[in-house]
Amino acid sequence: MRTRVVVAALVATVGWGCASGGGGGSTNASGVAVSGVSGSGSASGGTARAPSRRPDVIDQSEISTRASDATNALQIIQKLRPQMLTGRGLGSPTDVTGETSKPRVYVDNISYGDLGTLSNLTANQIKEIRFMNSRDATTQWGTGHMGGVILVTTKR
Repeated sequence: MRTRVVVAALVATVGWGCASGGGGGSTNASGVAVSGVSGSGSASGGTARAPSRRPDVIDQSEISTRASDATNALQIIQKLRPQMLTGRGLGSPTDVTGETSKPRVYVDNISYGDLGTLSNLTANQIKEIRFMNSRDATTQWGTGHMGGVILVTTKR
């Protein structure tokens, strides 16, 4: 009985692995192998898929199409990427409010303040909103960015 269970589990695992292997690669117009492509498309690329949304960037085109009713940067982020506004763990044992674990705001690479200052930036001024994790923010601007940075690039 035990042998049957082990054999059945082995067969199921092998079958599942083969089924999810992706197989069926394709070549592009230059004859270079391309993995993960399925179906038959023309040499010009067939039907195009919409680019996937990046969790750390909101660009101008996405703002105009998906957040056209937002009037400021804070509303845009709340609507499209609310996870950018959340704190990132414990910032400091002495920080009882959790303020050091929240992202800081930079506008055109200049420190702008805390999250509340995002409401001062009108939507029509914004070219891009990007979240940078604490490691990247510390590399660019120095210490004190435990919650990361929300970097707003304006249409100068």
